[in-house]
Amino acid sequence: MKQLIAAFALMFLAISATVLASPTNIRFAHLDKDMDGQISIVEAKEDKEVMRQFADLDEDGDEKISKKEFESFKA
Repeated sequence: MKQLIAAFALMFLAISATVLASPTNIRFAHLDKDMDGQISIVEAKEDKEVMRQFADLDEDGDEKISKKEFESFKA
């Protein structure tokens, strides 16, 4: 019984991780090459659409796009 519960718990975690991996999160992770949690202007140059919207996405003007700022990205 304990093994069955453990198997279901692992399956639930795997499904949850898949759901959390939204296209926006995947795109952000792909661009964040140095994995510092931000997209620099150099990293943004890898994606024409992100680069085109860089100034609008960089709400605080620090020349980096945070994950929170990236949530307003429109593809």
